[in-house]
Amino acid sequence: MIVVEELIGKLAEDEPRRVERVALGWEDRLRSRQRVKSDAGTEFGIALPTGQALAEGDVLFEDGERVVAVSTIPEDVLVLYANSAEELARIAYQVGNRHAPVAVEKERVLTPYDSVFEEYFKKLGVRCGRATEPFTHGFGAFHSHHH
Repeated sequence: MIVVEELIGKLAEDEPRRVERVALGWEDRLRSRQRVKSDAGTEFGIALPTGQALAEGDVLFEDGERVVAVSTIPEDVLVLYANSAEELARIAYQVGNRHAPVAVEKERVLTPYDSVFEEYFKKLGVRCGRATEPFTHGFGAFHSHHH
């Protein structure tokens, strides 16, 4: 097994070597210690510094023949659409106030799908829907919350 203790960089679009992918969901991309397997069956032990999250295209390993990079997988998400900056802030606040992971974009907010959330936001009149796409928690492993 190959042990990865630091990231090499980002995958180049014109990479001439064979590219292997390690497909990970958002929660696994936040874990700094884990065992994974590439789409070619190569096993890796990831032992990154605590708090270092993985992202799409991060290179875990390379040699003369291949490059192994992280790939985000599509996941079940709730997409909440905002019509204004104020509405975007309110939606993001409501998701965060419920301690749910959140990704804030220009005109929408994403969170892992939850039917209770969907019904709640529909009752508030927020345009929303279920989708399947990669999700990246905007605050990674650095977020902490204390009461």
